Amino acid sequence: MKPLEIIIVGAGMYVCGKGTEGYGTILPAVFEAWRGGMIKKIHIAAATQKGAEQVHRKAAELKKIMGVTPDIIYYPSDRDDPSAYQAAISSVTGPAAALISVPDHLHFEITAYCLEHDLHVQVVKPLVPTVKETLDLIALQKRHRVHGVVEFHKRFDEANLKLFDLIKDNTLGELLNFRINFSQRKIIPTRVFRSWVETTDVFQYLGVHYVDLIHFLTNAQPKRVMTVGLKKYLSTQGVDNYDTMQTLIEWRHRGSTFLSSHLTGWIDPDSSSAMSDQRLEVIGTKGRYQSNQKSRGVTLSTDDRGVEEINPYFCQFYPDIDGHGKRAQGYGPRSIIQFLQDTRRVIEEGKDPVELTGLRATFASSLPVSAVLEASNQSLNNENGWVEVARIIKEAKQ
Repeated sequence: MKPLEIIIVGAGMYVCGKGTEGYGTILPAVFEAWRGGMIKKIHIAAATQKGAEQVHRKAAELKKIMGVTPDIIYYPSDRDDPSAYQAAISSVTGPAAALISVPDHLHFEITAYCLEHDLHVQVVKPLVPTVKETLDLIALQKRHRVHGVVEFHKRFDEANLKLFDLIKDNTLGELLNFRINFSQRKIIPTRVFRSWVETTDVFQYLGVHYVDLIHFLTNAQPKRVMTVGLKKYLSTQGVDNYDTMQTLIEWRHRGSTFLSSHLTGWIDPDSSSAMSDQRLEVIGTKGRYQSNQKSRGVTLSTDDRGVEEINPYFCQFYPDIDGHGKRAQGYGPRSIIQFLQDTRRVIEEGKDPVELTGLRATFASSLPVSAVLEASNQSLNNENGWVEVARIIKEAKQ
């Protein structure tokens, strides 16, 4: 199969570890794909010259760590340009795919542009926050016959795949409740995403992971949603956003219903032992499943950094079998590399993108996810009452 040209749109924390000591997830995954012969050239489009310079430095360091030498072109080169990704796309000469990791409110515009230029696309979560935008992107994807997925990497986490089988085999019996606690450090809304944090909320940015996961695990459809948010700490820091949000979703499943409760926040102490604290519990009529997705059994204590709980399964660097640099491994890179493998099948084998389902978070599978996000926002603006999902979908289709 011919190698791809890759356009990475965005140069932030998830791309290259901007603002952290790490290297993100997208860049390590793409370098790993280059090592495997899937990629011939990488284009990285930031919105500013400073952003391009920062990702350039990160990439140079990562090349040494991983022992790879991919060909990379950076945009913009001499001035700030939020549309630099368009120049990157116009310079592509062969089969190509785009990896989009930009603020939520830019997802629709940039994804639509990529689809219109016949690029296969993977977008970081959420795809978009409304049903209308989701339907428009699905239509564009079908019209251009390209592969489109959302980077919901939790679908590739073995702890969640085990739960998938338990639900499918009816080991837990009839489902009753999902309970999710998911939070991150204060640094995320106050520093890392400060420039655009007021265009999203913590449920849309973070909690959406588990909305998609529940839909994937059960194939259930959301029936109605209610959300309550609290503003206390962030408002004292000049950030107009919710500290925490509690969302309740009623789902239709196999002729019955179950509930999921989501407590989502981003004001954990910056001294906490991991960036994310996440716990999942599922109760059925025949059993209970509990998954501590923060404490994965590895704790590191040092004088310099205190206590850290390390997730060895998400995105970590491990020694190459032959000792030639480090390999990027985990369910984070795996979700990106799977997209690249699928894209090559579509291009080389003529595989119909519509047939690529299974574990993949397709644009179509994001329809109920976007409906929940839209319903949650309406609940917040309507005295925290229940919002019917069917009504939102019906109105979007009119």
